[in-house]
Amino acid sequence: MNGIGLCAIFARQGDWAFDYALSLARHHKTKLNIFHFLDSPYTLRRDVVFVDAEKTKTAQVTPDLIAKKDKEMREMFDERLGDYVEVGFRLCEGNDEFELRKCFKKGDYEVLVIGYKEKGAAFGGTTTIEEFASKFKGPIILIGPDTADSFYINEHARKRLDDLLIPNGNWKLIDSK
Repeated sequence: MNGIGLCAIFARQGDWAFDYALSLARHHKTKLNIFHFLDSPYTLRRDVVFVDAEKTKTAQVTPDLIAKKDKEMREMFDERLGDYVEVGFRLCEGNDEFELRKCFKKGDYEVLVIGYKEKGAAFGGTTTIEEFASKFKGPIILIGPDTADSFYINEHARKRLDDLLIPNGNWKLIDSK
């Protein structure tokens, strides 16, 4: 396996996705690439982003803001990573869908793990999480929404179940409808 991608979300489903992605990276002795996207009140413009968890305050994107958010992200995961050092962090300012596809094509990861907050959740500002996962050209595993051992996978992931360490019967195909 050539890298595990994790789309970091800050919710309990994101914690479950992190735990699974880290265990998968450890098992395959490969790099864990953690992606975090700055949220913007705008669909296309990304020069203004939310700076608080409640999404009430915004700020202009500056190099200082990016450095601050990058440091916050690294500190958040540092303790949970323990002694695992094969980790890359990427704070992304662009559209989720575009950035994740671009990094997949470049070979930054082979499997993408995402916390599944709820059915029909918006993703990337233009689609739902299910539509994105169904159309994605590589394996995607959604963890959640109700339990840490609930796995929703796309067709590409179904073909690689042995590599993904998902117990039989603990997964369902993602329904994009």
